[in-house]
Amino acid sequence: GNIFVLEDGTIGLIDFGQVKQISGRARETLAKVMVALDDRESDTNPSDLDTIGNLALELGVELNEGAKREAAAAVAMWLFDGSVEQLPGGYEKGELSPDSPVKELKSFPQDLVLVGRSTILIKGLSDRLNIPWSLSKEWAPIGRRVLNGNVARVEEAGTERKVRFRDVTGMLKTWGKAKASRAVTKMPPPIRTRVAGVVLRLQKRKEQRSE
Repeated sequence: GNIFVLEDGTIGLIDFGQVKQISGRARETLAKVMVALDDRESDTNPSDLDTIGNLALELGVELNEGAKREAAAAVAMWLFDGSVEQLPGGYEKGELSPDSPVKELKSFPQDLVLVGRSTILIKGLSDRLNIPWSLSKEWAPIGRRVLNGNVARVEEAGTERKVRFRDVTGMLKTWGKAKASRAVTKMPPPIRTRVAGVVLRLQKRKEQRSE
């Protein structure tokens, strides 16, 4: 097979024949689903179920008309948390059961089909080995790193914008002292090129007025 249990007990994957790159938006939402599942107070807390369900719908899961309010959350819990004993809304864990939340699915996002296949494979292995296994608990730390990384990038971008603005204003202040070229060299490369173009145009206009 493609999955080996190594000598130290860890799982080794030896074939990556099917690989799927998840878009940034879907990756972020999937991370939020994992964190929400891991952070929930209980399997019946209405607030937690609403949060998990809304995130599942945000992923692109579509439900049949008339599905129970808990259906979206039940699908997420069935798919990503094999340790759940009783799904909310009276749904059953067995996918072949008439009360399975899978029956409520109208469509599943194409981008996440391989993710779904992987989770079902792991769920099947854990059930076969009689090992309680929660994918959300295993993936939640990764999800938190993804979300924290996104926040850090946003903050970094905001800081960079502030730095660039300060650099530009500083350059303008030094313009009258003939230090513009030196100020430009201290800017980040992308903004340096644009500012250099502006400086050249201003120099040209200044020279034209002098003539």
